[in-house]
This record gives sequence, structure tokens and C-alpha cells, in this order.
Amino acid sequence: MAVHRDWLRRRLGVFEMFALIYSDIQSTFYFVLGFLLLYGGQYGFFAVAYSIALMAAIALSYGEMGSRFPEAGGSYLYVKYSFGKTIAYLSVWLLAFDQIIMISYGAIDAAKVLHKIWGVGTSEAVVAAAISTALFVLSLIGIRESANFAKAVAVFDVVIMATVIVVALATYPAAPPSFNWDGVVAANLLFAFSLASRGYTGVDAIGQLAGEAREPLVQVPRATLLVIGMGVFIGLGLTAAAMSALAPGDLHDPALAPVYLAQKVNPALQHLVSASIVLVMTAAALAGYTSFTRLTYILSDEGLMPPFFKKLHKKFRTPHSSLALAYLVSLLFIAPGEVDLILSIYAVGSLTNYMLVALALAKAARSGTLYGAFKTPLIRGIPLSALLAIVMVTVGLALTILEKYTYLWIIGVWAAAGALFYAAVAHRSRQTGNRGTSTTTNSR
Repeated sequence: MAVHRDWLRRRLGVFEMFALIYSDIQSTFYFVLGFLLLYGGQYGFFAVAYSIALMAAIALSYGEMGSRFPEAGGSYLYVKYSFGKTIAYLSVWLLAFDQIIMISYGAIDAAKVLHKIWGVGTSEAVVAAAISTALFVLSLIGIRESANFAKAVAVFDVVIMATVIVVALATYPAAPPSFNWDGVVAANLLFAFSLASRGYTGVDAIGQLAGEAREPLVQVPRATLLVIGMGVFIGLGLTAAAMSALAPGDLHDPALAPVYLAQKVNPALQHLVSASIVLVMTAAALAGYTSFTRLTYILSDEGLMPPFFKKLHKKFRTPHSSLALAYLVSLLFIAPGEVDLILSIYAVGSLTNYMLVALALAKAARSGTLYGAFKTPLIRGIPLSALLAIVMVTVGLALTILEKYTYLWIIGVWAAAGALFYAAVAHRSRQTGNRGTSTTTNSR
């Protein structure tokens, strides 16, 4: 597989990489925060802390692997290195499902905020479809333009959310860990921690962007640490602020918890926060386009998907076939205009992929064949990042399966479709090879 491709030119800096990843992981957290608090009650802060710890463990594993594979391919390259093509393919096939879902989820949630807070009269499904269409066009134009948009969104969001956190904690001071929610009964603690297990998915974008960094051996670790640091600050800070300033009865729609918080501490901040959430959700959907097309391009380049998925647009030099597929599937999920089903099936594939990446890192490190610019301490030859990720993701998968087992058939159908597709491509490759051998033999 070629390391350098004409459309994957190294042009992203640390902050541009951070911006593309930041919106992806923060978007889900903003949506689930209210649910975590209502279902976790006085233990809501612990659920968020667990969610951040899981995110950090996964990010460190990706950062460590990304610094050793300074090219596009991310999860596929990592798992392939340790376990071979077949397992790597199935791993990223599951991940790709979540990336397409993220496009729909981000667009729908942005439309929901626009409808409820800004009073946009058109149906949420129509607005979400318009958002996905605009992002499809932006992704088609190029990664640099996408990164500039994500960078502006990240700066705006960090400034606005930091302001809300500081004002809320100064106006409604309360002591952790229960703050003003002491005695609030947890409605469903299992659901809260299951949701927390999926609250920061999207970290895998670190691996997808490694091939587009100007200096990946330096920038991937820095972007990783920046993502973790900002996730800790915004995640814990916003949770503490919400549990200090809001009561359970204030969360009329749990999906809008940050908006209710802003309205409570200073009404002037309400529209700024809602605008920030719309932008973050939109940027997260954009990250879904970016990550999905990179994965399908790599799989096509490896001969595991039809070659048209790596065909580039004549003018923009981007994989327009992959983008078109992601766009059409996103519209199918957007059409019902609901996020309940999406939230139920979201991130199971990602968590499975994260587990395989952590195991791949552990196996490769034990063999002594990996060398990179960023590494965590070794414990019996296994990086600390891999050990933490394996433990945390195991817990996250167990909690998710216990809570969402009735929806696993959907993931099973997607996995079965991927296995059949893989078998068909492999069979076609064998036939092509046999025909080539036969032709050579006859010519002799």
C-alpha cells in the first residue's frame, strides 16, 4: 500500500487535527450530559468522570499507535499490523457504521436545537438533510477547508463553554462530588454508565488524520494530549456547573442541558450556547464524512472494497464515491427525524474497534517491533495506555451490551453484511488470480 497518496498531502497542524477530533467527541457528550445527570442522580459526576477516563485511555492508545504509523489508515493499519487483514477489515467495518451514524446523528441534533431554541419552522428532518448536504459539498471540496471550519467551531465552543462554566461555578458554588444533587436518587445507574461508555466516541479520528499531518510524529501525540486535556476541562467543568446551578426539574429536555444551564446563569448566554452546540454537532457530522471516506479509501486501496471507492474527483482530488455513499446512507437515517434508535445502536462498533486497537498495541509492543515518538511506560512489556484501554473498554462494552442487548441484532446484520461483502471480494480476487495464471500457462 502506498504511503503517500496525491490527495492525502501533509497539510494539517496540531490545532487543526485537534479541532476535527474535538467536535466529534464533544458533540455526543453535550447530548448525553442531561441523560447522565437524570439517570445517574447524585452519582452523575462519577459517571462523567468514568466517561472521560475511558476517552483518555482510548486516546492514548491511538496516540501511541498513530505516532508509529504516520500515514492515513488509522484503525485498519493498527489492527492489520498485529492480527492481519481479515480481522482488521471486520474491525473497521464496524467502526464505519458508527461514522455514518455520526453524520446523521450530528445533523439531526443540530436541527433539533435550531428548531427548539431558534424556532426554525421547517421540519427537523428537512433541516438535518440540508446540513448533511452542505457538509457533503464541503467534504468534497477538501480536507483543508473542512479543517478550517472545524477550527473556527472549536475556538468558538471552547470560549463559550468556558465562560458558562466559570460564571455558573462562581454564581452557584457547591461542593463535589454531588454538588447540589445530594440525595437525588439515580433513576437507572446502569443506563447512566452505559451511556457514559459511549459519551466520548470519535477519538479514532486521531488515527485517520495521522496521514494528513505535516509532522505526524510530533503532531499526533500533541493533538492527543490536547484533546484529553480539553475533554477533561469541558467535561468535568460543565458537569460540575450543571449539578451546581440546575435541579432535576430544570432539565425539561435532557438533550438541551447545556442550553438550560446557560439560561439559568445568564440568559444572554443562551443563544450563544445553542449556536455553539449547533456548530459542534455540524462539525461532528463533518468529521463523520472525513473519517468514513478515509477508511473506505484505504480498504479499496487494499483490495477489500471495489476500486471505485478510491477514485478521486477530477477537480478537488477527493474520494467522491465514498462521500456520495456516506451522504446517501446519512439521508436514510435522517428521514425518520429521530435520534432514539441512533443513540441505541451508536458506539457498539466503535468500542469493539477500540478494544482491537488496544490489543494490537499490546501485541506489537510485546513483540518489540514498534518504534515511535510517543510512548507510555511499559508494564511487563505492555504499554500502560494499552492496559488502561483494554480494562476500560471491556467495562464499557459489558455495560453497553447489558443495557442495549435488544438492539444488537442491528449491529449483527451490519457485521454479517460486511463478512459477506469481504467473502465476495476475496472470491472475486481468487477467480481473477486463477484466470491470470491460466492465461500465463496457455501462453507458454
